Amino acid sequence: MPQPANVEETRREAGLQPNQPARERWAHAWRLSTRYFVSDDWKWAWFLVACFCAIEASSTYIFLLTNRWQRSFYDAIEQRQGGLFLSLVLTFAMIAALEIGVIFFNNIVGMTLAVRWRKWLTEWYLGRWFARDRFYEIERLRLIDNPDQRIAEDLKEFTAMGMPYGTSPLVIVIGLVSSVIRAVLFAVILTQTSSPISIPFFGHEIPLPGGDMIWFAILYVLFGTVVITWIGKPFVRRRMREQHYEADFRSDMLHVRRNAEQIAFSGAQRIEQDGLRVAFENIRRNWYQLMLASAGLSAGQSIYQRVMGMVPLFLTVPKYFAGKITFGQVQGARDAFEQFSASLSYAVNVYPSIARQVANVNRLKALDDAIDHERPRGIAFTPGGTPDGVAISASNLELRRPNGALLLSVDQWTIREGERWVIEGPSGAGKTTLLRAIAGLWPDGAGAVAMTQRGSAMLVPQRLYLPLGTLKNAICFPDRAEDHDDAVIAALLDQVRLSTHIDAMHELRMWQDELSPGEQQRVALARILLQRPTLLVVDEATSALDADNAANFYQAVIGELPGATIVSVVHDEKLASYHTHRLRLDHGHATCAKIEMKA
Repeated sequence: MPQPANVEETRREAGLQPNQPARERWAHAWRLSTRYFVSDDWKWAWFLVACFCAIEASSTYIFLLTNRWQRSFYDAIEQRQGGLFLSLVLTFAMIAALEIGVIFFNNIVGMTLAVRWRKWLTEWYLGRWFARDRFYEIERLRLIDNPDQRIAEDLKEFTAMGMPYGTSPLVIVIGLVSSVIRAVLFAVILTQTSSPISIPFFGHEIPLPGGDMIWFAILYVLFGTVVITWIGKPFVRRRMREQHYEADFRSDMLHVRRNAEQIAFSGAQRIEQDGLRVAFENIRRNWYQLMLASAGLSAGQSIYQRVMGMVPLFLTVPKYFAGKITFGQVQGARDAFEQFSASLSYAVNVYPSIARQVANVNRLKALDDAIDHERPRGIAFTPGGTPDGVAISASNLELRRPNGALLLSVDQWTIREGERWVIEGPSGAGKTTLLRAIAGLWPDGAGAVAMTQRGSAMLVPQRLYLPLGTLKNAICFPDRAEDHDDAVIAALLDQVRLSTHIDAMHELRMWQDELSPGEQQRVALARILLQRPTLLVVDEATSALDADNAANFYQAVIGELPGATIVSVVHDEKLASYHTHRLRLDHGHATCAKIEMKA
């Protein structure tokens, strides 16, 4: 797989360059998180957020009910109040039923919001990715790796809400607000079992509000947060590397699938297998480092949670032995301490989720930077900028490679309507690049290109694109198959000598794999005859055809479209006779000539 261009964001993701300032990253995360909530779907967005917040408030209320029930239950056990046992069991059942309902609706609301949010962001990214041919420019310059994976996977994680996958920034923020509210509520409960605490200061005792339980919880959380954050620091980078290497591995395997026949014919199985082995080796090496980072983080969190359950007992049991509080208050204080500490240590508990979202936001920012990246256009392209009677004009044209090296110079080239031009030259002379330039797809260089907007234009590459679906879909592309009658398509298949596929035109197959290169180029001919363009640009569209079918290709086009303007790249001199003009590329320069028609 070709390596990405040596651009800043690629180097950052590879760990070869420091990240952008945190302020820029946070600003991007804020814009990405809030964009949907001011979109055309804002009513649904805010309604579902309000429902989600109401569910979080209900969860907090259930925590309070559970805490009160625990105190009553353990007090009843301590005082052997058997008559209260049945009512307490029924109360527990009602609280449990309420909790089940809250969890159920939390999933429904969260996942509904997630899919609507993801749908809107996906359409927004796809629109920008396809706009101005950014998808082509990103791949041509290798600005970033795997933009498809970022749109499919990173957006999915970024918008995930509801159990068990709710880790989106919105969930984290709502959870933070909820944790603050819970901390206040459970702090009030802790004051009932806390002892006064004061700090000696120059012979004076300064009392602290809240009591020892609250201050021990605060100190414990601060200490745990610092330690867990330090332990988990490598996790973010390793998580980003994991996404990067996993995406590369999937892309390499997809490459094998797409080129399975060529690999099998050439006996390149071992080479491709070695390449996949190298790609997976990157995953393996990073996995061990990620494993250590994850294990350290998990161990720290586990110890943190275990000790959190014991600290309140160490503080309250002596008071229970002294008869100052009841056994129910001990259990209630323990629960309140854990809830209070969990609320204060929210960042510690969701640190893995925050780390994943940091990685997602970084990768999405790289995608945004690549989509918004505007490389200076050296070649001015003007659709509709030709005078009457001129289909394409190029002046002072210089084609350069992305690294700046000069490829081809074309001083003046004018293609009048109805002319048929053949472009000739040795391999690597710049023929395909020239076609990209006159189509506005190659900005690297200098000069100006103008193309008429009168009529319709069609560009046919050497390797035809066949969309997934039926053969009829492939022929009608980019039109819908329903827009053309079966009889018309059947006649075209017969005309281009593909009549054996007429009965299968509606079958769903991988036609890109089933049709030979020669058959695919005959599908291209059928597409041309169906669309009937007035300007046709073809890049070696007969390279896989035998001499008879290649001649039939041009005879059919000229016979059916006698007034069409044609620009084609061919290597067979016999096919040049179907053209009226020649553009010869040699040693970086182009010369124009008229082809004399033989009697």
